[in-house]
Amino acid sequence: MDPASNKNIQNNFIIDKDTLENSKNSVLVVNLKGKILYANKNAVECYGYSMEELLSMKISDLGSSNEPFHMDQQFERSEGKKINFQTLHHTKNGSNFPVEVSYIKIKYNSEILFLTVIKDITVRVKKEDTLRRLASIIENSEDAILTKDLKGIVTSWNKGAQNLYGYSKEEIIGKSISTIIPDESKEDIVSILDKVKNNIKINHYETVRMHKNGTKLPISISVSPIYNEDNKVIGASTIARDITKKIKSEQELKNKYEELSSIYEELAATEEELRTNYKELSKAKQQAEKAKIEAENANRAKSQFLANMSHEIRTPLNGIIGAIELLGLMNINEDEEPYIEILKNSSKHLLGIVNNILDISQIESGNIDLCIKVFNFKNMIDVFVREVSFACEKKNIGFTYYMDSLIPYKMAGDELKLRQVLINLFNNSLKFTQSGRITFKIKLLSQINEKIILEFSIKDTGIGIKDEFKKEIFKKFSQQGISYSKDYSGTGLGLSISKELVKIMNGDIWFESTENLGSTFYFTSEFFLDFSESSNNSSSNFDENRKSSSKNMDKTILIVEDNDINMQIVRNMIKNLKYSYQCAYTGKQALKLLKNTSVDLILMDIQMPELNGLEATKIIRKNEIHTGNHVPIVAMTAYGMLGDREMCIGSGMDDYISKPFPLEKLKITIKKFLG
Repeated sequence: MDPASNKNIQNNFIIDKDTLENSKNSVLVVNLKGKILYANKNAVECYGYSMEELLSMKISDLGSSNEPFHMDQQFERSEGKKINFQTLHHTKNGSNFPVEVSYIKIKYNSEILFLTVIKDITVRVKKEDTLRRLASIIENSEDAILTKDLKGIVTSWNKGAQNLYGYSKEEIIGKSISTIIPDESKEDIVSILDKVKNNIKINHYETVRMHKNGTKLPISISVSPIYNEDNKVIGASTIARDITKKIKSEQELKNKYEELSSIYEELAATEEELRTNYKELSKAKQQAEKAKIEAENANRAKSQFLANMSHEIRTPLNGIIGAIELLGLMNINEDEEPYIEILKNSSKHLLGIVNNILDISQIESGNIDLCIKVFNFKNMIDVFVREVSFACEKKNIGFTYYMDSLIPYKMAGDELKLRQVLINLFNNSLKFTQSGRITFKIKLLSQINEKIILEFSIKDTGIGIKDEFKKEIFKKFSQQGISYSKDYSGTGLGLSISKELVKIMNGDIWFESTENLGSTFYFTSEFFLDFSESSNNSSSNFDENRKSSSKNMDKTILIVEDNDINMQIVRNMIKNLKYSYQCAYTGKQALKLLKNTSVDLILMDIQMPELNGLEATKIIRKNEIHTGNHVPIVAMTAYGMLGDREMCIGSGMDDYISKPFPLEKLKITIKKFLG
């Protein structure tokens, strides 16, 4: 068709031309070859081509994959009906967009043409994609999601609902929601639907529903109204979640709370009894009164009750033991000697019990650390063997000792904790052995580079352990039944403490036992051979220490501590390390002293009157901005909770040392800053 004919079609082809021009969709007229003969103004705006450009193009240039004769053939197959399909078109700038194409065959001057209406369906496609994604999310949600109409008839049902209630879609859709509601909860549905009709949402309502198998399910539901296009409520959507585990957890918490309340009442009763006892003791001894007050304060902090009480009992008990020993040195008659011996043995036994309680409380609170030092392993074992040999001889029990000849005499490890485990295990064997023999062996298990692992064993011919008690043997306060407890005194803490100490020393502990034949307890422990700067050469170290001591006296340490006893202890430690020192009992005193005195290191307590350690540190750091100096400050505090170190560092401190600390730990910390 020539251009003149195109123009003629534009001017004369009218199926209500105004309708075509004002259509919100793009309207094209094309011939059998796909040549565009007519385009309305919306097509010009939609595709970005001018009218002249469009009339020089084919419809296939807009992105359609259909050839013209295909259109005709499709139309013939459709028997004259309107054809619809979706495809992608593109604009002049190359942007693709989804379209819905509708066309119908017409005749103009005996020529077959196609009236084509092209609708931009970008918004619709996006909505459909969104709806598909939403439907997929709902269908695959682990929560049960369902909808119902205002009569309570189920209209949709996802996989989560099927998993929760046991009904498939086919079984439940079209049925009443009462299918899954037990009789005692039937009123639920009426109340819920009434609220929905009044545009009220229901959030996290806990109720009961029925599984297909008849099991009742505790659930939490949230219900929202469903609206139609006229904003009228036509139904409700429900999201349900199984809360069986939640209810079980709440019940467990409730039971635990009741259990703790019962324990607390027992502790309160115990506290009252202790208060009464201390009140009576206060009439005779002023120190006992002080211990009573401190015990009452400790009671208010229940989590620290056991440890604080152990400390307070241990202090006067040590005085009693010392007094008894001094009394034993005096001239006493033969009638008095047995009573002195009874007092001595009973007080030492009581001290051992208190020490065990203190040890287990320290272990539980995490206050026990390894103190690795080089020590003479052979000498330590020799001393231990002499002590236990004497104890066995006193009880008429044989004693055998063997140590692997490959074990080095000197090594690095925690000597005190090793000795404590050995003594606990030996005392345990000695207590339960009335005749026969105790055998003590030490074997070298492995040596890799500087690390060695030793195995210790203590074998006895005592009463052994019954099978029913073997699982309990390392538990706190565990002994072999009431009858054994009466015959063999003790707290039942020794083996529990030993297990924890061995664990701290990177070892394992176990036992073998047969009732009435005896027991063998084994444990392993890790030691080190790399002494580096330790005392391999005593004379050389003496010279180094003498030089170091002279050098240390040039350094001054400021101790800031409000407690007289703690001040005395730290001051004596500093003197032992040969450093000069200054003392301040409050944060304000420390600031005043620093105005006129130069120090090389500050050991700062945290909790002090007037001005605490954190506030004092902040002021010191603020003053240093003007002086350009920086004095290292080490927190020296009884706080040991998680986050306390960060709190100290955050205030401007350089390091943190937790009380109680040994001299060696303080020495290492000071050397970190003073060399």
